[in-house]
Amino acid sequence: MKDRLGRFKNAHFALLPPQLMRSFAMRRIRASDISFPDVTFKIVSTEEEMAGAFALLEESYVRRGIVAEGQMRLQVISLLPSTTTFIAKRCDQILATLSLIEDSDLGLPMEKVHGPEVAGVRQLFRKVAEVGALAVRSDQRRTGLSIMLYNMMYRWARYWRHVDDLMIAVHPSARFFYSNLLLFRPLGRVQNYAGLRDAASLPMRLDIPGVQMRFHRIYRGQIVDQRSGLDFYDFFCAPSDRFDFSAHPDFRRPIAVEGPLEDRAVSGLLRRFSLCPTAMEDQEAAALRRHFPALSLSMDGAA
Repeated sequence: MKDRLGRFKNAHFALLPPQLMRSFAMRRIRASDISFPDVTFKIVSTEEEMAGAFALLEESYVRRGIVAEGQMRLQVISLLPSTTTFIAKRCDQILATLSLIEDSDLGLPMEKVHGPEVAGVRQLFRKVAEVGALAVRSDQRRTGLSIMLYNMMYRWARYWRHVDDLMIAVHPSARFFYSNLLLFRPLGRVQNYAGLRDAASLPMRLDIPGVQMRFHRIYRGQIVDQRSGLDFYDFFCAPSDRFDFSAHPDFRRPIAVEGPLEDRAVSGLLRRFSLCPTAMEDQEAAALRRHFPALSLSMDGAA
């Protein structure tokens, strides 16, 4: 089954000049209540939150037709301190999720398809990370949740983790959204992702230190909240207390040695998703042992 996004999904964006597309996007954001007073934006820190984020992602992928129901596997890399999973939740309901995967011994997920492109950026001695696993509940689309999660992720990557380059693998139909609105640039050619039923995948890159002036030039004065007069540049780049990262005291270390998930949560997730050493690559099991030395891995998951 082919990716249900299809080649013509969002094809109208390709026909719009970048400035017109941005104007259209700003109007849509202004029409949303981006204050989200009843929604909590946070970093996943519990077993239940991670399981909920995974369930939402799986549902999204099944709906697209790029995985079969019940066949998707929680990735070990998602449990490591180098990965940060962001969620939007209302009470106990996960409404949307997004992940930032910093480079580690396991590399980046998109290297399975776009290895040369990732290697080329890594050779520039820059700190790289991949953005992925975006999913929004079907009844919450077009509400502004996804742009809020991107805002949170960007601030975490730029100001707290000091990432130089964000990379992402997207369906080609989404290219103009990421290039014209979020200012990513294509990094290579379209490939087929064998692990996702040959879904089309385009690699893109955002140079974080270099994009600041482009954001200022394009988005200064582009109001997205009429009540506060907030423009899109300040929305992404100005100091803000909208997202609270204070519960993660090790965020400023060059290499993440402690993540938000504690041993008990990781152990529970291994059992919940039947992740045992025989279901992992050797590198994955070694990474788990290194980052969670108190964790006992057995044939039936975590002891």
